Amino acid sequence: MGLDLQEVTEEMREVAANFIGLEPEKLDLNKKLRLDYGISSIEASELIMDMEDTYDIKIPVEDAVKILSTQDAIDYLMSHDK
Repeated sequence: MGLDLQEVTEEMREVAANFIGLEPEKLDLNKKLRLDYGISSIEASELIMDMEDTYDIKIPVEDAVKILSTQDAIDYLMSHDK
């Protein structure tokens, strides 16, 4: 795929901020999406599905449960770049 870190960071910041209801620039990439920002488990699942659709990947459940912050999502995408 050849993902660009800056592009992935901007895209994930925007997607996560949309789920939370924040302006993207106010999102702290390291805060936990469910614990700190209070998104529901359904929203967290939708976020994972959005990642899968956007980046044409399949994220196994055992990996998905480890994606707790936006930074975790970015790290996952960059480390699983095809």
